[in-house]
Amino acid sequence: MGRVSRKILYKRLAIGCLSVAVFLCGAIVGMLRTDLFLASAERASLAPYAAKNAEVEGVVVDDLDRRDTSLRATVRVQKINGIRLVAGEQGRLLAILQRDTQLSFGDHVLLKGNIVLPEAFETDTGHVFDYPAYLRVRHISAIMRYAEVEHLSPGGFSVRGSLFFIKHKFEQALEKIFVEPQGALMEGILLGERRGIPSELTQAFVVSGLIHVVVLSGYNISIVADWVMKAFSFLPKVVGFTGGAVVIILFALATGGSATAVRACIMAIIAILARTLGRTALALRSLGIAVVAMVLWNPLSLLGDPSFILSVLATFGLITISPAAEKWLAWMPEKFGLRSIAASTLGVQIYVLPALLYFTGVLSFVSLPANILALPVIPLAMLMGFLSGVLALVHPILGFVPALLADLLLRWVMLVAEVATALPFSSTIVAAFPAWVAVLCYVPLTVLALFLFKKTS
Repeated sequence: MGRVSRKILYKRLAIGCLSVAVFLCGAIVGMLRTDLFLASAERASLAPYAAKNAEVEGVVVDDLDRRDTSLRATVRVQKINGIRLVAGEQGRLLAILQRDTQLSFGDHVLLKGNIVLPEAFETDTGHVFDYPAYLRVRHISAIMRYAEVEHLSPGGFSVRGSLFFIKHKFEQALEKIFVEPQGALMEGILLGERRGIPSELTQAFVVSGLIHVVVLSGYNISIVADWVMKAFSFLPKVVGFTGGAVVIILFALATGGSATAVRACIMAIIAILARTLGRTALALRSLGIAVVAMVLWNPLSLLGDPSFILSVLATFGLITISPAAEKWLAWMPEKFGLRSIAASTLGVQIYVLPALLYFTGVLSFVSLPANILALPVIPLAMLMGFLSGVLALVHPILGFVPALLADLLLRWVMLVAEVATALPFSSTIVAAFPAWVAVLCYVPLTVLALFLFKKTS
């Protein structure tokens, strides 16, 4: 073995040992952080007040979720029945109010109603959704249904409040120029809001494997960022990458800087880093660092947040499997990015499949062709939708032309989803299975992904 080969071997061994050491340290810190997090959540739990009518004073600490028949507000509880809670015991409550309730981020409210604990429920596919764990990730321990607002005082200025205000104004502008369900679909694509999309259309997107289009996923954002970078392809790569990163940051700001948006943007930056700079090893390490950081920030996301788990797995599959898939699909034309979209979809679908079946139970057989047909128009639809919304802030008539083009593109995406869903044997339902089965499936799948990654890197 030559001197150069030994140096390379020693360097790789050193990097490997350092990576293992960092992983072990992260795991230890993560376990300690989880214990502290659970202890803190236990102190801040509102469980002792469950099944009781209560008078709650608190502050709205997250963006409002205005649905068809209700308004949902996350309130940090400061007082219950006139008794002030100490800082470490101020838990969060999900208040369900009347839809027309006038409320804003940062407002101080006095609520009256019955406090109940969230319960797990069974989905249409027979899988159990752990709703308490889902809310626990968001630090919410109780729900007040049919809450009455007795008193309200506006909150002061805040950066997040300003971002939410801009977001809601933008949503209102979109609602003025788009008919339904295209308007709700555009809000889903641009802002990750799915509440106005009809259940039948949502199911069509699930069955066709296009549901990532209407949630603010890293995969979805990376498509737009990649499209922006191609527009700047005549400039140096650094300029193109910077342009894509700026678009991603604007997405995070447009959605109010929510945890979901920030996570999706981190995943998107890592994905375009792998595709654009050709540094897949760097992207994989960046993914590992980002995941460790996000888990340390909120350890319960690893156990109770399906969107976080699927986002991480999708990005890993995009980095490790998609390059090999692009070589398998060498026969496919590159025009309109068809080969890249097909390879990305295939890599992501392969790696998220066990987790997706565990969480939803829906196995789609039409996902790949549906994505190939729908995804090429998504960047242009998003661009036209964004322009129409911005122009409509000035006057609705100014956004008419880009809104018309966006509407046609959205109709195409909806047609693809509906036709794919209507095909015989388009999907099947897989019976619920334990979590350890999904984890076990990832042992050989990860070995395969890393093998393909080493082969193509």
